[in-house]
Amino acid sequence: MIASAFKMKIFYSTLLTLFCSCNRKETVNNSTMVKNTDTTLKWIDYREGELPPVGYYTALDSTIKKWNIRYERIEGGCEIIPGEKQRYEQNNEKYFRMLEKRFGNNWRQRFDKEVSILDSTLHAEENKIY
Repeated sequence: MIASAFKMKIFYSTLLTLFCSCNRKETVNNSTMVKNTDTTLKWIDYREGELPPVGYYTALDSTIKKWNIRYERIEGGCEIIPGEKQRYEQNNEKYFRMLEKRFGNNWRQRFDKEVSILDSTLHAEENKIY
């Protein structure tokens, strides 16, 4: 009798924990999103061949975060497979048009310049002699 009462307490405690841990706010927040924003789009950067210099990815990732760009990097490796890059990057043009509306016509040149400056700065900091 005592064992079954203990099992019931465990069962109801677990049930209460599961019920209380559910986050109902998430569905409310999702309904307030801008309706014209296609959240499935992102910049997919398929990299093939050699890796960039040390520090470049740090500069790139920092700039992407600053600009609030949805981005995914895929390392294809040293072997270049025809058509593989196009397969991954097929929706980039649509996302780039969205970014052009948000940042202006020459957003990519400004973005690349900012990455280059940050990469140079990080490289200089790394090579400082103390």
